[in-house]
Amino acid sequence: MKPVLDLFVSFWNALGFVGELLGYLLCFVGAFFRTRASLAARLLAAESQLAMCRRRIEQKQYPKPRLSSGFRILWVVLSKLWAPWRTVAQLMQPATVKAWHTRAFKLYWRWKSRRKAGRPPISQEMQDLIRKLSRENRLWGAGQIRDNLLRLRYDPPCEDTIRKYLVKSKDPRGKSTTWLPFLRKHMDVSWAIDFFTVATC
Repeated sequence: MKPVLDLFVSFWNALGFVGELLGYLLCFVGAFFRTRASLAARLLAAESQLAMCRRRIEQKQYPKPRLSSGFRILWVVLSKLWAPWRTVAQLMQPATVKAWHTRAFKLYWRWKSRRKAGRPPISQEMQDLIRKLSRENRLWGAGQIRDNLLRLRYDPPCEDTIRKYLVKSKDPRGKSTTWLPFLRKHMDVSWAIDFFTVATC
């Protein structure tokens, strides 16, 4: 029940964010159909309210208003498209708007460079065929199996994918000894090879 509720809350928040941006857009478009006197009156009303909010914030008469995401996006767009935006920014500093722009830029590129889905899974028939060829031909690697699948007119996956389905050989002897453990084990007698010669013929 909780995941469904969280999904509903996220959808509602996204819907409110889009609605807020649409409201700003409608307000901008509606300005083209108003007279200059009407626009001047609306501008005077907005400027007076902004000045009052600014004065109250400076005097700390009430907590600083919480700015919504739509408001921040609006000012990021204004800062890129309208040159004198700094002269009308009353509720925040220009550096704050630039910080919003940087944060939005990071979120955009994080979304754009998000991890894509990996290779699509191959069919069960192809998996069984790869295992069968690997089981019947122990010396074949991924490249040879892919070449033979091409000769059989199949559309094989890449070698890395084939390598995942190869049948692993069960060697009871275990791994062979490398040079470093060998030298450490025979260090007390290996020095003699530099001082003695054994004739073999």
